[in-house]
Amino acid sequence: MKFVIQDKLTGLTNQQAVFQMAKDIGYDGVELNLFQQRLDDKLTDELRTAIDSTGIPLTAICGGYRNWIGHFDEVKRLEAVADIQSSLKNAALLGAQGIIAPAAYGMFSKSLPHLVLPRNEADDRIALLDSLNRIAESAEKLQVQLILEPLNRYEDHMLNTVAQAAALIKEVNSTSLKVLGDFFHMNIEESNIAETIANDFNSLGYFHLADNNRQLPGKAQLDFRTPFQTLKSLDYKGYLAMECRIGEERRELLQETLHFLRQSLN
Repeated sequence: MKFVIQDKLTGLTNQQAVFQMAKDIGYDGVELNLFQQRLDDKLTDELRTAIDSTGIPLTAICGGYRNWIGHFDEVKRLEAVADIQSSLKNAALLGAQGIIAPAAYGMFSKSLPHLVLPRNEADDRIALLDSLNRIAESAEKLQVQLILEPLNRYEDHMLNTVAQAAALIKEVNSTSLKVLGDFFHMNIEESNIAETIANDFNSLGYFHLADNNRQLPGKAQLDFRTPFQTLKSLDYKGYLAMECRIGEERRELLQETLHFLRQSLN
């Protein structure tokens, strides 16, 4: 297993400095957070330079598109698909595993009162399958992945559990589609994180780490050791990237967290 930091956790804006910090501390990769924007050629060149000079890989892009693949507005949904198809080309050039995307984020929640869902569940599924089929076709040609992330019920209404996401990608039946397991969201939606990992391991291809309060792992009450041991027993060799909040002493906190993660693994 390989531990990764999102670039935003470093507090740095220069990609060379981000990748160098990851290397100096001992992380195995960097994940790019690129909210509501495409991965353009200029940023791709900056990332290529940082990768080449440090030897630290770019693992994935969390974002890299505008709007959502499950957007209620068809024009915006297809814009998200087109953006992902474009960003996947640069992701492939950089050797990244792929693009991370939920069905949507903050667009609608069934947990909020007095809201009328503008599209029924059957049509949600039709829209998502159409988006995933379009993206999978491009991803297969580029040999990269779309990594589908279920979010908790307060952030999205379409995909909340790993099983829901796994069932959806199985319908598309593409090796270029995987599910992301986010420990923060799984802590809310799954009855047992380790069992969830074991049940849908073949669909899972990437993980996000955060404690139950969205802080760095080890700063609250979430059990990381048991799921890590499950992943170890299943011979998971992929990435676990931190997507969480962080305090002011970033370097020290990132060092402490890596020590905690390695202890939980061993």
